[in-house]
Amino acid sequence: MHALLIAINSKYVHTALGLRYVGEYAKAQGFAVNLIEETINTPILTVLEKIMDCKAEVYAFSVHIWNKPFVFRLISMLKKLRPEATIVVGGPEVAFDAERIFAELPAIDYIVQGEGEKVFAEFLASCKNGIIPAHVAYKEENKVVLNGGVTVIEDLSLLPFPYPDLAEVVAAHKIVYYECTRGCPFNCSYCLSGISRSVRKRPLELVLRDMDIFMAAKAPLVKFVDRTYNLDEKYFLPMMKYLAEADTETTFHFEIKADILSEEVLDFLATVPKGRFQFEIGVQTTNPPTLKAINRQDNWEKLVHNCQRLLGFGNMHLHLDLIAGLPYEGLAEFRKSFDDVYGLKPDMLQLGFLKVLPGTQMNKETAIHGLRYMDEPPYEILATNYMPYEELQFLKRLESVFEQTYNTGYFENVLRYLIDKNAAGAFAFYEKLTNWWVAAGHYPQTHNAKGVAKILYDFILENYAEEADVLIEILRYDVFKDIAGWKPEWLRWNTEAIFETVSDFWRDEEKVSKHIAGYKFSSWRQIHKNYPIELFKNDFITGEARNYYVMVENIGEESKVSEVIL
Repeated sequence: MHALLIAINSKYVHTALGLRYVGEYAKAQGFAVNLIEETINTPILTVLEKIMDCKAEVYAFSVHIWNKPFVFRLISMLKKLRPEATIVVGGPEVAFDAERIFAELPAIDYIVQGEGEKVFAEFLASCKNGIIPAHVAYKEENKVVLNGGVTVIEDLSLLPFPYPDLAEVVAAHKIVYYECTRGCPFNCSYCLSGISRSVRKRPLELVLRDMDIFMAAKAPLVKFVDRTYNLDEKYFLPMMKYLAEADTETTFHFEIKADILSEEVLDFLATVPKGRFQFEIGVQTTNPPTLKAINRQDNWEKLVHNCQRLLGFGNMHLHLDLIAGLPYEGLAEFRKSFDDVYGLKPDMLQLGFLKVLPGTQMNKETAIHGLRYMDEPPYEILATNYMPYEELQFLKRLESVFEQTYNTGYFENVLRYLIDKNAAGAFAFYEKLTNWWVAAGHYPQTHNAKGVAKILYDFILENYAEEADVLIEILRYDVFKDIAGWKPEWLRWNTEAIFETVSDFWRDEEKVSKHIAGYKFSSWRQIHKNYPIELFKNDFITGEARNYYVMVENIGEESKVSEVIL
């Protein structure tokens, strides 16, 4: 029995962890299984050609909110060309409502309900005797047979290592995904992860073995997909300590619940090598009625304390999330949530929008909250009783502007200065910027960092004419430190005026060595490329008007910015 697994990812850099587990488990049971990974951006006929080139008896697809339309079109075409083939689907988009899925696409033959590694292997074995194993839904005389419903795997030690092609994955600069736990003890009303309310752990020794493999392959980034990584301190802390002590350049990304971090864990995290860990924290909202409605119990004061400590360590990237469109949260309430979280100054603040997923409590409460959302994936909210369409659409625009400004990290100083001058708070500033951005014709297109710099320049001139000189100076500083080698005339550079002063500095090896350890002159071209120096006339941190020289060391992965004495 030959099976072909087809994964359609949202981006090229992603890897299909779930289907990889399914495929490797089936191989371990002696089945012939191949995997095709493509993206929703690949021409669909190109993907179909790859599928048709692989002769198989069973074609299995993983279906998610981001790929459902694409996958369903593929299945329809495949069934026309190979009507004798068996079509199997699984994944969160199809597992919880088999009747609806069979009605939507009759070309589907079977649906794997729940975690599919064991079930799919059992299905392949059953193809020889015609007995459909439990947890595989099917049609019988126009009736849907659920056949046991959704299942989970209790023993995660059964899961094989999912990356036999790890060297290829790393060489292709793709993200390596991994999970050491499954399930979630919480019951957030918009999420499917907590339906079972159970959390199962992969044995720690197996996790550490897998981490050794990733580090040996020099994987740049390993993203744990565990819904709440830090639930059990006795489990996750030894793992973190092992990774912190390892001789590696690999970065590990975790989704955590920040308010349950203990002081012991925080003390440890202060010692972790820079860049070793990244944390993603789902705040979602700070509005108490909303938190109650979505079944979240967060200790905001503890979360603030812990996030401030984490950010103060200066050794890890912190990513916080908000969701717009939740119950009891109108624009005024969302504004406060935004300002609350923005005030923590995370490295990234992601503005997401409620997805009303089939099978969730939120879906069942559609009428209560007046939820109007897309009928097809991603089931994104359009309007609620609390936030009309116009306000949600404005937040979509603000999110686009925010992604291109704050979340790039390129304009941190000029944005901070503008917000500090804006007494109404951070949200009010981004509201003003968004309205101007849209009116100026810069939305909905996406702009690179250079384009955004020019947009901010024009915004300053039109809205802050009295302070334009200081603000443009700060913008010039941000561009100088973050966009290497780019010096547009409109930012009023002093490069030529200070050329001789800078040249004299580089000729004085003793003076240079005070700023650059182990400095050795190479060539003028390399010096100016790797160590550019620029003169600034306003210290925007202290507010003092003074001349000071700034050097950017463009050596290694991270640039270093420092004041130099010439």
